[in-house]
Amino acid sequence: MLLAATLAAAVILGLIRGGRLTNLTRVKLMHPWLVFLSVLLSALLLFLSMFDVALIRPLVMAALLLQYLLLLLFIWYNRHLHYTWVIALGSFLNGLVILLNGGTMPLADLSSYVASDSELANQFLISGNLPLYHIVHENTLLWFLGDVIRIPHPFSSMISIGDIILYAGVFLLLQHLVAGTAQKKKQPL
Repeated sequence: MLLAATLAAAVILGLIRGGRLTNLTRVKLMHPWLVFLSVLLSALLLFLSMFDVALIRPLVMAALLLQYLLLLLFIWYNRHLHYTWVIALGSFLNGLVILLNGGTMPLADLSSYVASDSELANQFLISGNLPLYHIVHENTLLWFLGDVIRIPHPFSSMISIGDIILYAGVFLLLQHLVAGTAQKKKQPL
């Protein structure tokens, strides 16, 4: 929901800046299938872990490495777009903390924030049945890069510094693309 709000705000700002949604049709994305595969791999890992499919840790690590490699390759091929370096930095920070912690994202203790009747994903996290995350403990490496920042209602989620940077990059890129040529410097008379 937070990503959707970020995307909507970026589009609105781009329109306020004099842009048009049709400007997005002019964007030349190189190898968009890379980001699609990365997201698909991430969703598959989450799906399998939520339904108690036994995940072999080396296989999870290989899948995570592949996921982030695909994402960073997509960013590399599209580095001609403004603000992709911000998206790359956020993705790198998230990937770094996950890989250093054995394939799991450090997560702040949610038990005080989550009601027992809350959404299914939060119940899985609290019960420890979501093996792609772990509650921060004394052996957690770079815990401050994990999902330790609480976003209150209506978003009710935990995010990381990497997520904030990544969302900022997506916001800046999208509003820039929507604004399109409207922000070109005016030619002197």
